[in-house]
Amino acid sequence: MVKRFLRFFAYLAFFVVALIFFAPKLGMYYFLENELKAYDVIISGETLKDEGVSLNIKDGQIFVKSIESASIKECDVTLLLFYNAINARDITLSQSAKSFIPLKVQELKLSYTVFNPLHIKVNAVGEFGSAQAQVNILDRTIHVDLQASEMMSKGYRNSLREFKKSEDGGLTYDKTF
Repeated sequence: MVKRFLRFFAYLAFFVVALIFFAPKLGMYYFLENELKAYDVIISGETLKDEGVSLNIKDGQIFVKSIESASIKECDVTLLLFYNAINARDITLSQSAKSFIPLKVQELKLSYTVFNPLHIKVNAVGEFGSAQAQVNILDRTIHVDLQASEMMSKGYRNSLREFKKSEDGGLTYDKTF
């Protein structure tokens, strides 16, 4: 009886690992890229590499309504059954955003788990400082905690008007979309 039980879980574990490893990550990426076109968001110039557990994207340019918005040097998309993550590094925003926010983002992490299915967590570090955000999908709200850098605090005060001071000395932002 115990042997059957262990054999069942061994087969189940093998099936889950094989499903993750052989999932059509490139097909899912092209599907997402096609879905983003409906919102006038185009990703071009990227190089894709399926690395088994993750999809590596290099040198992508993001255009919104035919205007170059950002370039991403490297991005890893990890699609597991219970946990999904996007880790982007070395992001440069368009020069048109220079008057609102510093242009360099060193790292951006988005994560989603089925154990907390209504929330997407976002962490970012860049010239602006560090930010942690939570997006509630059901309530359609976003909450951002920002630890502004000295550059952001002094040079981009107009952009920080919507933020409120928090008790720990940082800044918070709440918005419904």
